[in-house]
Amino acid sequence: MQASLWSNIIRFVFLVLLQGLVLEHVDFPGSLHWMVYPLFIILLPFQLPAPALLLCAFLAGLSVDFLCDVPGLNAASATLAAFVRILYFKWRPATDVLHDSDPVGTPSPGKMGWGGFLYYSCWVILFFHLGYFFLDAFSFQHFFYTLYLTVGSSFLCLVSLVLAVTLFKSKGDMR
Repeated sequence: MQASLWSNIIRFVFLVLLQGLVLEHVDFPGSLHWMVYPLFIILLPFQLPAPALLLCAFLAGLSVDFLCDVPGLNAASATLAAFVRILYFKWRPATDVLHDSDPVGTPSPGKMGWGGFLYYSCWVILFFHLGYFFLDAFSFQHFFYTLYLTVGSSFLCLVSLVLAVTLFKSKGDMR
């Protein structure tokens, strides 16, 4: 439990600093945003209570808001992503998603299979970016452009997730 706590704290600090200090200043073609800190929300442990999950997501988003000088946009989007994660595992219990019936540890391809893990991650990432870009635009005037930003940035985030999970998988996570 102690090792899991420290690994989540290190993941939080690394992803928030990477997002706020580096990726915020990188310009992608088509105005896409490369968001990596939602990976923190996706990789939080299964057994984390819902209020703690929402609080962790809110603090991650608020930290990025502080570093990027954006008042509340990331905090709201990260909290929405955590809420979607809670609903996902409520509608589709972890025991149905996991290969073994014990929902302990963090969501990973080894526990959920690549298909289940990517399906779960896509939902969380998609709703994070929907919240982010529609709150940023604060109108439906450029609906299709906002959807383009959502899908493109979600794809960048998903690629980051697959790379991170593949590169940093633990020994027990070999599926």
